[in-house]
Amino acid sequence: MPETTTRLNLTKPDTGNEAWELDVERWADKLDQSAAHYLVIPLGGEAVDGEVFFNDFLFDEAVVITAVSLYARMAPIGGAFSVDFLKNGIEQGKTVTINIGQTSGNTQVTGLNYDPLATTPEKLGLKVKGVGATEPGAEITVVIHFNIKPVV
Repeated sequence: MPETTTRLNLTKPDTGNEAWELDVERWADKLDQSAAHYLVIPLGGEAVDGEVFFNDFLFDEAVVITAVSLYARMAPIGGAFSVDFLKNGIEQGKTVTINIGQTSGNTQVTGLNYDPLATTPEKLGLKVKGVGATEPGAEITVVIHFNIKPVV
């Protein structure tokens, strides 16, 4: 199976392809790196279970969500803080978490795409799915890692 770049899935030809080696190879990894982007979303104050705190965000290009990093100024106590993605207001079952007593969490995400050019443009939202019982967690920053999908 041919080797591909990690983000854009550019197919790398076998060794000895002179055109690739002279014209493309030195740019392929840099082009691939340019696909990586981040969206930073703050949740001010204490987290509230069930709250939709970000909604109806429309990307400019089709994207693939790859990971999420969460950072809390005040850690959740008595339960984990968790958040789920929404697509056009519908929960996606892609929950990401900050564990009890922790101030950060990182989760890989698979199978989640948003396409603004779909028949019904796909809009991103975030919903709190769980908070700590003693301390819900507060001043949380959500960093969404995403790649722009390659044009096919």
